[in-house]
Amino acid sequence: MRKAPPWLEELQARFGAVLRAPLERATGTLTASPDSYDPITVEATLDGPMTSRSERLAVYNRQYWFRLFGVLHSAFPLVCRLLGYWAFNAHGARYLAAHPPRGWDIDDVADAFASFLEGELDHPSAPEREAIVEAARMDAAFRAVFRAPPVTPFRPSADDAAHLLDARLVASPAVAIVSEHSALADLRRAILRDPSERKLPFPTAWPEVRTFALVRAEGGTGEIPLEAREAELLRLLDVHTVREALGLLERACPPDERAALPSKTELWLAHSVQRGWWSGMLS
Repeated sequence: MRKAPPWLEELQARFGAVLRAPLERATGTLTASPDSYDPITVEATLDGPMTSRSERLAVYNRQYWFRLFGVLHSAFPLVCRLLGYWAFNAHGARYLAAHPPRGWDIDDVADAFASFLEGELDHPSAPEREAIVEAARMDAAFRAVFRAPPVTPFRPSADDAAHLLDARLVASPAVAIVSEHSALADLRRAILRDPSERKLPFPTAWPEVRTFALVRAEGGTGEIPLEAREAELLRLLDVHTVREALGLLERACPPDERAALPSKTELWLAHSVQRGWWSGMLS
C-alpha cells in the first residue's frame, strides 16, 4: 500500500484536531468553540450558502462528540442513569480525549471505559462510588458477553477427563460471573425499557451480595443465579488448575461446610460443562 503524501497527512491531522476539539460546558449545554480551531484548517474550508466556514466545521465538531457520547450511552446505560447524563458526559469527554477511536468499528471505543471510570472517580471510600464502579463493571460484562464471538463449548473426552485435575479450564467469552450488592441487574433491565433520560436513585443495598452467571442467550443475554461458593469456584477455575482451585476453595470454607463440599463441587463443575461455560482446557 502506498504511503499517503505529506500534504494529505497534514490535512487529515489538522482536520482531526478540529473534530476532537473539546465541547464547552460553561453554559450548561455542550457547545462548539470555533475560535479555538486551527486557522489554517478554517481557511481551507469553504463557506456555505448560509453558514460561515467556522460554523460548518463546528457542525462536524459537535457531531463527532455526540456520536461518541451515543456509543458510550448505549454501552453503559446503567451508569448513565445513575450518574445522570450531564455528569456521565463529563467523564466520557475526558475518557474519549485519552482514548479516541483507533479502528473501523466505532463501538470499540467503549472498551476501556469501565476501568477508566473506576480510576477517575473521587472519594474511593464513598458508598456511591462503589455502586458506580459495580454498575460500570456490570454494563461492561453485559456488553462483552453480547459481543463475544461464537465459541464451541468444551466437551471433555475420556482422555481430557484423565488429565482434568491438573489442567486449567478456559472460560468462554460468552459467559461472565457478575456480583451485585443491590438490584442493579433488575434496574438495568428497567432502564432498557424506559426511553427517558432522568437521573435515577441508587438501589437499596441487600443484606448479602448476590452473584449470577451472565450468559449469551438467543437474541440477548440470560442470568443464572449462583451459590456464593459456586461463584467462588468458577472464578478460581479461571486462573488456577482444577486441583488448585478445589484446594483453595476447601481452605476458604469453614469446617461445617467441608463435608458437603466434594459433592457440591462435582455438581457445580458438571453443570458448568453442560451449560457450555468453558471453551477448552490448558494442560
